[in-house]
Amino acid sequence: MKKFKFVKPKFLLGIAIALISLELYLGVLFGYFLGKFLSAKKTGQENKWGIKSIVLHIGRWKLHLHHWFYGLGILTSLFFLNLSLPQFSYGFLGGLIFQGIISYPDWYKVLVKIRKP
Repeated sequence: MKKFKFVKPKFLLGIAIALISLELYLGVLFGYFLGKFLSAKKTGQENKWGIKSIVLHIGRWKLHLHHWFYGLGILTSLFFLNLSLPQFSYGFLGGLIFQGIISYPDWYKVLVKIRKP
């Protein structure tokens, strides 16, 4: 007899977004899967379209700008500039941010001190 397997939280979050707006939901899906496709090189898969994160070395510090950080910066800018875009655009940026945070264990490491041997 098979045990009942609980549905993944990503799927449950998708249902809640779909109930709010189909356009927003489609934007989230597109942003999530595009982020996953473009960052596939980091996960060990071969992908000629993979985009590397920008890493800046500033003295003894390393500033790692993850792709979710780009999306967050654009989303925050849109909010403060009070620009009205289609819900798909906000969903796309949200999906990109969600994919970057949920898929990588080092998502929070933006500013890291470089250890010298």
